[in-house]
Amino acid sequence: MRKLLVLSFALAACGCQQNVTVPKTDELLKDPKLLAEWQSKCDSGEYSHLPADQRDNLCFTTREATRSLAMKKIYSK
Repeated sequence: MRKLLVLSFALAACGCQQNVTVPKTDELLKDPKLLAEWQSKCDSGEYSHLPADQRDNLCFTTREATRSLAMKKIYSK
């Protein structure tokens, strides 16, 4: 009975987690502060400890925006 009660609480807690709105690549490219915030979250912040697949889902657009800016910098010289 206790195990069932603990499991019920665990499932309820998981169901109450907030959904994260991940910014799109173009939004990150337009807003350097937002990009810096997400880079921090992905590199050493709240998403850095997640398993690779979950982190990839949250940080993919951040990596894409960072790469895009680096390429623009290289080709603008």
